[in-house]
Amino acid sequence: MSTWMHTASYFPLWLTLTIIMAACTGLSWLLVQIVRRHQTYPQLKENNEFVGFTYAVYGVIYGVVLAFTIVTAWEHYSDAEHIVMHEATILSELWRDAGAFQPEVTIEIHKDIRDYVSSVIEHEWAELSRHGRHSKTTVAAYEALWSNSYLIHPETKNQESFLAEYLSKINELSGTRRLRLMYSSAEINGILWLVMLVGAVPTIAYTLLFSAKHGWVQVMITGFMIGLVSLCLLVALCLQYPFTGRVSVSVEPFVELAQTLDERAATDAARMPPVTQQLQETR
Repeated sequence: MSTWMHTASYFPLWLTLTIIMAACTGLSWLLVQIVRRHQTYPQLKENNEFVGFTYAVYGVIYGVVLAFTIVTAWEHYSDAEHIVMHEATILSELWRDAGAFQPEVTIEIHKDIRDYVSSVIEHEWAELSRHGRHSKTTVAAYEALWSNSYLIHPETKNQESFLAEYLSKINELSGTRRLRLMYSSAEINGILWLVMLVGAVPTIAYTLLFSAKHGWVQVMITGFMIGLVSLCLLVALCLQYPFTGRVSVSVEPFVELAQTLDERAATDAARMPPVTQQLQETR
């Protein structure tokens, strides 16, 4: 993972936009002043037709590359968001499937699921955001869920059917969790970043080759171009790390799941026989 890019994406959005606006204004004014000091308005005016034609061709090519990268980054972000919702859904289904087994096993699995969800919210989400990696606390809760799943021994045909479904779901959970962790550290290919960054230089430089009678007009157009390119690069950067920064995948699906599981646990406890309630309290 590119450390500086990950750090940059973690900056507050308002601060990043302020820096971009200030840089666009200052840089455009400086560049126009340098060009106009060495090339006068009549000299540059002779190149307007040729520069305009070539700029149109170059702009289309660079625009396609920029759009392709942003779309790729958005799909990456959208997939990560879908994975989070899917993982929360699987955990909810595991909770219900576990209710078909022996009370002591059900109680342990329900506890492990709640511990895992709480750990994702309190520990792992921060690790994904800051470092793009898993949390050791969450891994421990995840392994405990698997360990207690090994203790399931079906006694009836109904439990055998639920066990098959349960094992399918918990394996699906493993794959979904792995995808979430991979998406947290995946990046746009470095070649695309190289093309976008290098290609941004001629895109801005082209605006300096046109001739404008009034300098403020050229400063304004150059500033707009610098700002547009910078904002497009900012979008790609923010979407590249879906769990980092202000523009990030929300942990809300897990928060809502935790609330739902608390409600289910309270309802199940009210329906439990006294012996089972005592067993749950001792655990």
